[in-house]
Amino acid sequence: MYAEKLRHEIDDGIVFWGYEEAGTLVGVMGIQKVQDVTLVRHAYVRTTNQKQGIGAQLLSHLCELTNDPVLIGTWADAVWAIRFYERNGFQVVSPEEKNRLLKKYWTIPERQIETSVVLADQRWGGALRR
Repeated sequence: MYAEKLRHEIDDGIVFWGYEEAGTLVGVMGIQKVQDVTLVRHAYVRTTNQKQGIGAQLLSHLCELTNDPVLIGTWADAVWAIRFYERNGFQVVSPEEKNRLLKKYWTIPERQIETSVVLADQRWGGALRR
């Protein structure tokens, strides 16, 4: 992510957390409070450091920082990301609920809404995929 984009995201209220190993930043994940939920934003772990539990540790830490339901939006084609979030206690919401949530809590184009999914943690009381 370019510095200008990072500054814009921080100005929009995203708080980033990092994971370091031996003084090197190897993982980053952000959260953003939006109305009555917390969104997980921009989750990245260096390719060489994946499959070591870094993403799970970051996600767990961020979820502990809020009492709100936590929602995650990602591309529907990002099957590996969806599986990661499901392994960490999140569930994909129904297509109808996804459309409603993306329009309510995110500012994204219609095409991105069509090609995305939303996952929710156990605090979410909405409709989950069955």
